[in-house]
Amino acid sequence: MNENLIESIKQRALADKVPIMEDESLNYVVNYLKENKITSLLEVGTAVGYSSICFANSNPKLKIVTLEKDETRYNIAVENIKLANLEKRIIAVLADAREYQLHDKFDVLFLDGPKAHNQQLLERYLRNLKEDGIVIVDNMYFHGYIDNPELIKKKRLKPLVLKMAKFKEDMLNHPDFVSEYIEIGDGLLICKRREKKNEL
Repeated sequence: MNENLIESIKQRALADKVPIMEDESLNYVVNYLKENKITSLLEVGTAVGYSSICFANSNPKLKIVTLEKDETRYNIAVENIKLANLEKRIIAVLADAREYQLHDKFDVLFLDGPKAHNQQLLERYLRNLKEDGIVIVDNMYFHGYIDNPELIKKKRLKPLVLKMAKFKEDMLNHPDFVSEYIEIGDGLLICKRREKKNEL
């Protein structure tokens, strides 16, 4: 695919102040998906399609369903996916992920939507994660606020940061997942489902 197209999508998103993945985090996830031979991914938070296009572009066997509730961003994403000739492998859905239902099973659940709802979204889509599936969550550093809440200047941010910090802590100690916090970009949480031991 034309790397110029990906760069133009990125630059337009930055100019329009649309939040997209930082380069370090994006490259890490791209490589992770390739190394683990991931073929199906459910993304919460399409924005303008930048991350899903990058994922699909570097992994020819990967199919993605991506959810976006903002109609303007969704329309831009659909346009970008068409320009990238990836509409057969990336299905964009205009929907509020907190209410949407689907029945497919995925190798990976990628949470990059509304940060305050990570726990709710995880619980909602856990049924769509394969038994050996992986959850990847972006922005777990959240500009340094999660590790250093004293840096918060705006009071309205504090409840969100505390909620995100609790989610991170809960996932790192979750009995059903082996979780790792990767300190790159704006912080990634990678949580692999534990193998279920056969009960006697």
